[in-house]
Amino acid sequence: MDLAVIPTLRRPLRPEKAPDPLRDQLAEVIEASAVELLDPARLDARAEDLRIIERHRVHHVGLVVASLVLSALQRSTDTDGRWLDARRTYEAIGGASSGKTSFRNNVHKVVPLMRDTLEQRLKTMSSATADVAMKGRLEAFSDVLIPDGCAFKVASALSNIYAGTSQPAELKLHAVYSVGAGGCTSVTMAPGSEHDSEGFWPKQWQRDALYIWDLGYVSNERFIDAVQGGAHVLQRLKDRSNPVVLASYGATGARRELEGEAAAPMRLQDACAFGHVHTQAVLDLDVEIEDSRRRKVLARVVCVPFGGHDRYHLTTLPRTIFTPHDIAELYRVRWEVEIFFRGWRGALRLDEVRRLEHPRSLEAAVLASLLAAALAQRISTTLEHLAAVQAAEQRSFSP
Repeated sequence: MDLAVIPTLRRPLRPEKAPDPLRDQLAEVIEASAVELLDPARLDARAEDLRIIERHRVHHVGLVVASLVLSALQRSTDTDGRWLDARRTYEAIGGASSGKTSFRNNVHKVVPLMRDTLEQRLKTMSSATADVAMKGRLEAFSDVLIPDGCAFKVASALSNIYAGTSQPAELKLHAVYSVGAGGCTSVTMAPGSEHDSEGFWPKQWQRDALYIWDLGYVSNERFIDAVQGGAHVLQRLKDRSNPVVLASYGATGARRELEGEAAAPMRLQDACAFGHVHTQAVLDLDVEIEDSRRRKVLARVVCVPFGGHDRYHLTTLPRTIFTPHDIAELYRVRWEVEIFFRGWRGALRLDEVRRLEHPRSLEAAVLASLLAAALAQRISTTLEHLAAVQAAEQRSFSP
């Protein structure tokens, strides 16, 4: 007769996992990507170069930055939880035990280092697109670049720094999304009251790249700058825009030159209102764009009905390659930046910054999220490259 009862375990002991090549490869990719961006020793050395630290004391600057970025990839209920996550991560990866105030002071100290790290990463991403070949209908371009802005509500205490529009305080991120890089190659912080147009005016335009922007960036000066810089442009045309129309093209490609009375130039609104253009749902027109400095360039306006409304687009894309329907379809590529911003808002905890009241704390949180996005993009790109290499090898061995 047994005198004792041995209780059954609630959970069976987990058997040792069998080797999984895919899991091991994924772990290697994540480790290599994380070390490339967040190597604590390299970050510490860079902090010395930037004169952020002169003497090593309790906190390790490189580990502080790494913990902030890793905390942006964790989920929590509020911003205080995010800083708590960062402090716990800091201690877990080898940092010394730290109090709340001491850790926050060091977070403020490393903001210039985080800013520098992000700038270097964005430069690397931007230069890497030169080796990326666009595919499909985009193969004619060196890259497709999409400027846009993304706004976040922040604490009212920051309204004197980040003034909002519909709310007292708002932070806006002006970004340029690269289809070739699969991420943003340029990001700047600004008050929410700043118009999107003010956040995008490249000093140098990328030759043979296609820039796609929405109505917030419409400007004849910007359009002509891009054309003269060797880039292509595709944008929506505002309702009040009224460029000079030079010719209309029929469904078969027949060209009809347009001219007003007494050889005066004909404007778009008159050409459409009085039936000078071809009688067809889809319009394809040659136009002349002129800016405030009297610079002029030839461009193209297409109109493609969608959802019962006429959608007008202004572009430099050649008629011999791109039909009006092609142009309307290309403009939809702009939604990639909207999807990317959704990831910023939720997956990287930028939706939690509204409780921060110190400017340095806000900037640290935003920079940590942006660096986390760069890390995730690097991992994704590497995995896609490995998958492409493996698929090519399988095709080469197949009979």
